[in-house]
Amino acid sequence: MAVLAYGYQGTATHWETIATNFGRNDKPYGGGAFRIRENQVISLKLAEQPITFKPASELKDPEVAEPTEAWMNDSSERLNRRSVVFLKGTLNGGLTRTFQQRGQNAAWWYSKDWGTVFVSTGWIDYKAPRPANGAVPQLTKLWHSSDGGQTWSQLHWPEDAEIEQLLFLDPQRGYAIGWGPHVWRTTDAGRSWQEVKLPPLANVGEPHKTFDAVNFGPDGVLRVAYYVDELGEIKTSTLVYRLAWGESDFEQDVVLPNQIVVDLQSSPQTTGGYSLYALSKLGPPRDIDNVADNGRRTGALSTWGSVRHASVQQLQHTFDERLLFDGLSVGKDGVLLVYATDASGDGAPRDLTFLSKNFGKSWEELNDGAAQGGYFDPETNTQYALFAYTLKKRQF
Repeated sequence: MAVLAYGYQGTATHWETIATNFGRNDKPYGGGAFRIRENQVISLKLAEQPITFKPASELKDPEVAEPTEAWMNDSSERLNRRSVVFLKGTLNGGLTRTFQQRGQNAAWWYSKDWGTVFVSTGWIDYKAPRPANGAVPQLTKLWHSSDGGQTWSQLHWPEDAEIEQLLFLDPQRGYAIGWGPHVWRTTDAGRSWQEVKLPPLANVGEPHKTFDAVNFGPDGVLRVAYYVDELGEIKTSTLVYRLAWGESDFEQDVVLPNQIVVDLQSSPQTTGGYSLYALSKLGPPRDIDNVADNGRRTGALSTWGSVRHASVQQLQHTFDERLLFDGLSVGKDGVLLVYATDASGDGAPRDLTFLSKNFGKSWEELNDGAAQGGYFDPETNTQYALFAYTLKKRQF
C-alpha cells in the first residue's frame, strides 16, 4: 500500500446565514435530515409526541412537575409513539408535513429533481418482552412518492426485513441494504425485489449485523466493506467488495489490512472516473472482554480509483486516537471533510471537522460547536449546518 505525503494549511472558512427561523413551525424542535435546493426544502425526521405538564393547581407536590398523561412518564411508551415524518416547504415560508408513520428508524432516497422519494420506516415495540437472543423484531414498511412527497403509496415489503439504507441509480433501479446483512435489488421502482448473494463471510449468522460501510458509486457500482479475521491468506483486514449494476455476484475490490472502515465515500464522477475514500480506525476491533480497550484507534484515510483491480494509497496524515470518528464527505476538486467528536476532556464533547482542499495533502481543523443537523453537497462543495433555528452554509 503506497503512502501519500501531507502538510498543514490555515485558511479561513466562513459560514453564511441563510435562514434564522428554520423549521420553527414544526414541533417538536428539529430540522431532521434536511436538503436544500435554492429556496426549496425537503426533510425526513424522527418526531416525538409532545410532552405537556399539569397546571400548578393539579400537582400533588407543587415542587414537582407532572406530565399531563401517564404515558408521558414512561420511556418505553415515548419511544413507541415516535413517528417518521417527511416535510417540504421553503427556507422562509415554513415546512409542512406530508407523510407521518410510526417508527423509530428510517431511511430514504430522493431523485436529483426531488420528484421521486422512497422512505422506509422501522418500528420496534419497546414494551414487548425482549427475546432471549436479544434480537428485538422490527416492523419495517416501505413507501413511495412520485410527486415530490406530496402523496404516498405503500409498497409491498416483508415486515421482518429491516432496511438500513436505500440506494438508487435512478427512480427505477436501486438497492435496499438491511440487517444480517442483506442486499436486495429492484428494477421496477420497488414493486418487486430480488435478494443478492453476499460476498464471503459477510453474513456470519448474527441477525442484526451490518456492513461496516456501504457506497453506491455514480456509475451504479455498489461497494460494501466489512472486517474479517481470516479469509484464505487474508488476515485481520477489511474487505471491500464491488457489485456492478446488472451483475449477480460481488467481486473483491480492495483489501485494507489491519483496519476497520468507519465510512466509505466516492467523489463526484468526472471523465476519468471517480475515486473512493475510506475512513478507517487502524488496528483490530475493540476487545470487549478487555476492560482496558476503549475502542479508540488512530484514524486514517485510504483512496483508490473506480476501475477494477485498482491500487490503494493510504494518506500519510493520521487523526489522533482521542477522537471518535463520525463520518466522511468527498467533494469536487480534492475537497475532503472528516467529522469527529473529541470527548477526551472534562468538559462537553466538541464536534470537529477536518478539512482538506487538496486531496488530503494538508488539513485544517474547524471547531464549529455543536450543530443540530446538517449535510454536505458534493456537487457544489457546500456544507449546511443548523444551529438552533439558524441555518448556515459555507462553500469550499
